[in-house]
Amino acid sequence: MGVFALSFLPQFPPADAGRGALLLFALVWVAVDTLWYLVVVGVLDRVRGLLARTRVRRAVERVSGAVLVGLGLRLVLDPR
Repeated sequence: MGVFALSFLPQFPPADAGRGALLLFALVWVAVDTLWYLVVVGVLDRVRGLLARTRVRRAVERVSGAVLVGLGLRLVLDPR
């Protein structure tokens, strides 16, 4: 993640902005990501009981398996 940040972030602040702007941008990015992951964890904590049910788990596994098979078929059948 650090390598990605070092290669991705410098293109956004203006060239004459200095390192402070880059640091501020990185801190905002960390804050937004932290908030996002806290929301995801909170939602998953609330639906954990539902996702633990055998029927729901099987349905999720079947849907994700079908998606992966579909993506594999698309990759195999792509004429490029």
